[in-house]
Order: sequence, then structure tokens, then C-alpha cells
Amino acid sequence: MSNSTENLRRRISARDRAERLINQLTAGAALAALAAVGVFGLVGANTIAGAPAAAATSAGSSTSTTSASSGLQPSSGSISSSSSSGVVVSGGSS
Repeated sequence: MSNSTENLRRRISARDRAERLINQLTAGAALAALAAVGVFGLVGANTIAGAPAAAATSAGSSTSTTSASSGLQPSSGSISSSSSSGVVVSGGSS
């Protein structure tokens, strides 16, 4: 074989290796992006406080379950409002 033919074969081989590498990197990036979307979805679903507890328990126990898990205490006062222009809220002690 002549020198130019050998040089051409080396260049073709190098191009094919580079193309395979780019294809593998593209597939890896796509899989990593898909995994990241899954992780963000799980984090987002677990960040919504009280949604699973409220759906899985009855109305009476969901308040105490949600309050206990979030560290909040249930209000002991009453909340009232009237149809006039003002709103009265009482019982907000810490």
C-alpha cells in the first residue's frame, strides 16, 4: 500500500472511533438526564408535606399526623370571621 492510502485508512479509523465515542457520550448524557429527572421528581414528591398522610388516613387523624411530622402544634383557639369588612383571628399563641 502506498503512504497516502495508509494515511487515509488511519484517518477513517480515527473518525470512526471518534464517532463511536460521541455516540456513547450522547447516550450516557441522555441516561444521566433521565435519572436526574427521576431524582428531582422523587425529591419534589417528598417535599410536599402532608399530602400522603392526608390521603392515607381519616380526616380526624390526618391533622395530628401532619402536625406531628412537621413539628407544628394544633391551634387551641378558634378562628372566626364575619361578613363585614373586618376579619377577626384569635388563638395564635406560640
